[in-house]
Amino acid sequence: MTDSDNKDIDPYLRRRLAAHVRRLRLEKGISQELLSVECGFHRTYVSHIERAATNITLDNLQKLASGLEVDPSELLIR
Repeated sequence: MTDSDNKDIDPYLRRRLAAHVRRLRLEKGISQELLSVECGFHRTYVSHIERAATNITLDNLQKLASGLEVDPSELLIR
């Protein structure tokens, strides 16, 4: 399934994730580039996540949470 196939999917959860990632990253005072290094991602991938422009896998959610030093649930709930 591609993003173009997702026209009827509500992007609410993706936007919530984006907001939490950005907030946590800024609270830690780190750049997208540093977070991407910590997670093993390309910097533009972090940018896509923060703009809710990509749908990430559970594996990448875990890597992102680890890079931000939080439980993965904190990225979706709050």
